[in-house]
Amino acid sequence: MIKIGIVIGSIRENSESSRVSHYVDGLLHRTHLDCDTEIFDLRLLDLPLWTEDKWDSNSPVSQNWLPLSRKLSECDGFVFVVPEWAGMAPPHLKNFLLMCDKGELAHKPCQLIGISSGMGGAYPVAELRMSGYKNNMLMWLPDHMILRNVTKLFADTPPNSLDLELTERLNYSLGFLVDTAIALKPVREKNQNLKKYKNGM
Repeated sequence: MIKIGIVIGSIRENSESSRVSHYVDGLLHRTHLDCDTEIFDLRLLDLPLWTEDKWDSNSPVSQNWLPLSRKLSECDGFVFVVPEWAGMAPPHLKNFLLMCDKGELAHKPCQLIGISSGMGGAYPVAELRMSGYKNNMLMWLPDHMILRNVTKLFADTPPNSLDLELTERLNYSLGFLVDTAIALKPVREKNQNLKKYKNGM
């Protein structure tokens, strides 16, 4: 059994990021019967801002992080659903990535999905690809998705032609994610050495 964590990158109540994340969760369960999932909703996690206290394993911030760290460590791959806020990835998502400094995400594949209520969505993808992986060592898959005018997507019953096209593309990308997660698991077990090589270069 492979486990995929789905990170909701918005802290807004009833956000489009949450709606899309649950849609992706449903796709994974319908198309990959050997796949378990867990949703990590940043709105509900209420993480503190990162400080250097995180480097002290006995500090309150480190101790409070432990239960979430264990859950993240159990995942073999991830989906990040990230809204574009003022042309940027949300700051609390970058804070979450800073907190993941104990190998929770290290050398695990991630399907990146940018979303926008308008015609944006590309900036957070570019930002996270440039700087969102260094010390947590998350591995972005090359085939990201951007869902524009997201409020109009996956809302019609029956689904319209664009919904069907995007769902097909999501299933294609998620297939790569699940199979890559399976393939990388023994690679991590064989090669990963986070005690010696904790930080990226």
